[in-house]
Amino acid sequence: MKPTPMRMAPAALPAIVLGALMVSGTGTAAAATTWWYSGGPHGSGAAAAIGEQGVQLTVRDVNTDGYRALADVQTAAGTHVYHVTDSYNDNKCSTVSADGRHNLAGKRSCRLRACVIKAGRHPSYCKASATFHNDH
Repeated sequence: MKPTPMRMAPAALPAIVLGALMVSGTGTAAAATTWWYSGGPHGSGAAAAIGEQGVQLTVRDVNTDGYRALADVQTAAGTHVYHVTDSYNDNKCSTVSADGRHNLAGKRSCRLRACVIKAGRHPSYCKASATFHNDH
């Protein structure tokens, strides 16, 4: 008997992708990239990650639904450092690198907050990461 290929319902794909992105815990910015996820209404969501040595921030809108993803970098005490809004609305990523405007201070503790945002509104459905230490 010939095996039948397994098929997934299209609605299941975002959940599988998000499951692969979700990681919890604390770490250093020098460690492997850690993704933080925030859910939103109607299956919308945002994923954000600080890359190795804190030199890149990647933000991803995980669903084509009219919401965008926003990543807010904060000090460990919650003070805003900078934010990046995903340029896409379709599960592609926007990435910024340390360029003077998107730098993380070395030897400091930070948090990353992932949110969804609709045009003309404030960020919502935000979830902050655990504190991480940028050890470079």
